[in-house]
Amino acid sequence: MSTGTDVLVRARDVHKSFGDLEVLKGISMDVHRGEVIVILGPSGSGKSTFLRCINNLETMHAGSIAVDGTYIGYEVKGGDLFRARSKTAARQRGQVGMVFQQFNLFPHMTVMENLVEAPVVVHGVPRQEAEERARRLLGIVGLADRETSYPSQLSGGQQQRVAIARALAIEPKLLLFDEPTSALDPELVGEVLATMQDLAERGHTMIVVTHEISFAKAAADRVYFMDDGVVVESGPPDQVLENPQQERTREFLRRFL
Repeated sequence: MSTGTDVLVRARDVHKSFGDLEVLKGISMDVHRGEVIVILGPSGSGKSTFLRCINNLETMHAGSIAVDGTYIGYEVKGGDLFRARSKTAARQRGQVGMVFQQFNLFPHMTVMENLVEAPVVVHGVPRQEAEERARRLLGIVGLADRETSYPSQLSGGQQQRVAIARALAIEPKLLLFDEPTSALDPELVGEVLATMQDLAERGHTMIVVTHEISFAKAAADRVYFMDDGVVVESGPPDQVLENPQQERTREFLRRFL
């Protein structure tokens, strides 16, 4: 839960289109250090696109997003933003860890190898230090005994917990979760949500796109409801989830509550 008052993520009037389809129509958001933000909304509302704009996996067409004062994927020259070189962008992206719907683990690598790849190859962390960090993280996600396993030897829930540990391995300032339980069988969802709840309690700054209302109630400091590329409603979870002010929010929540 949030304990600080300083802004880690500052998004202002973010627009994004795919061809003639405007997916984001001016999204603004401040996220404070240690805060957990949950973004809800129907499919196609722009939630995942906004998440991918934060770490520059998608390119904005207008607006700005800064993570701890850095515009990821850009360099500031004379007050204007210019596309950064790929090495610079990769280094900047190290401030943000991302967990995807699909686990995206390297199938030919062990769990340990998956965790140390980015710290060693991209960020220049000595291998021994990276492995020690990886073992600590595997303990946190409850997989201390699986470092020599390959992804195919793990359940979906275990693979997603490895993916969470991998996101943490670069020691990011911010964690992004893009519907992290949507590819899991229902009986495996709980173990991943429990891991995410633990990270929230440890003070990690998190932005989570999910349909898991129970997680939003338990872990979120604020909930944003998006529809058709705009923020329809936002506020504390008890306000947005228990007493929504907008009919579109109420209509969406009726499907889950």
